[in-house]
Amino acid sequence: MALKPWWTTEGIRWLLLDLLRSDLVRMRPAAEEALLAVPDPDLSALVPDSLAFLDLATQVALQFQLQETGLDLELARCRLLSQWVDLVRESRSRQDRTIGFLTSGSTGRPKLCTHALALLEQEIEFFAGLLKGPRRILRVVPSHHIYGFLFAFMLPARLGIQVLDVRRDLPAAVLRQAQPGDLILGYPAFYDLAVRGPLALAPGLTLLSSTSPCPSELWERLHACGCTRMIEIYGSSETAGIGWRETQEMPFRLLPYWSRDPDAPERIRRFDATGKPLFFELPDQVEWLDDAHIRVLGRRDRAIQVGGINVFPDRVRACLEQHPEVAAALVRPDREGPDRRLKAFVVPSTACSDPDRLAQRLDAWLAERLTPPERPVSITFGSRLPSSALGKPADWEPTLQTPEASQ
Repeated sequence: MALKPWWTTEGIRWLLLDLLRSDLVRMRPAAEEALLAVPDPDLSALVPDSLAFLDLATQVALQFQLQETGLDLELARCRLLSQWVDLVRESRSRQDRTIGFLTSGSTGRPKLCTHALALLEQEIEFFAGLLKGPRRILRVVPSHHIYGFLFAFMLPARLGIQVLDVRRDLPAAVLRQAQPGDLILGYPAFYDLAVRGPLALAPGLTLLSSTSPCPSELWERLHACGCTRMIEIYGSSETAGIGWRETQEMPFRLLPYWSRDPDAPERIRRFDATGKPLFFELPDQVEWLDDAHIRVLGRRDRAIQVGGINVFPDRVRACLEQHPEVAAALVRPDREGPDRRLKAFVVPSTACSDPDRLAQRLDAWLAERLTPPERPVSITFGSRLPSSALGKPADWEPTLQTPEASQ
């Protein structure tokens, strides 16, 4: 079977390196770059033990769906990165129907989202037309997540253009060095850092943003720096792209193959290659302006059960953020299983004058306002909320760190 243009040896190597870096940050954060810097790293030397190596191999097998061709059996027997690249490429030459993406979801537990390549190609074809022939792509996102896979892996191969990995450069430097015709593949937290100081953008740039909402104030600052075109993509790991817009005042316009589910306004529908309808729940609460346009109102309140009682992490977060000594908070389940409770991460505000006793004051505050199942069993303090490389909220391990130590 002829391979699609993106399944090159170099392209697969990029994907694997991004996936490996993501896992190695978790396993061996201090050593991963040095170990990966050699031309053909021994993957078994990257991880602390054989179980961690199997974990790494499992992630790769799931992402590239190697079980579909039986080549997942070979993966654990190979040790060199080049051998894994060859296995992925051989597997793709036999089966190129689906691809998987692992996402942590709301609990931090990995969840596999599987996509038909034919449907992802639909998205790339649409944006190839919308973007009107960029000269090259500057990416600051990893390619093994769906956003990077679409726009840093598939799109440049589809257009036959160069893609540069500029993640090691300062955000402002990336935008300052961009040339007319460049497409910047970024996300809100990256752009926010880029425009914190004086910046003048070259004419003819296109800025692409996804993974989290882009605030109106950030749009305005980018325009003040000379940005003439910015495209925000709305979607999720489960759906890929859903809609897009080019100004903060505009609603999101659905991509042409999506439509509103006539029987359930919280769902959208598209058809697979055989004409079978596929239904997906929208990740957010939305307002339908017409059948093709939505306004995103905010994340859905998703209840979890604590001791058989429904509790809402967003409600607990909002309660914490009402405290005058809290600048921001994040609330999640502390584990999976019937004994799970909530945990909280808190960024103290400048009004916090006695950090040593903030935990006790928050406990008293929550006790007055929440039921026992709603109250977090641990509060971790930090100078900023935990986030992923794409600026999305990330999971954390509860600690006994005091607010003062977090500053």
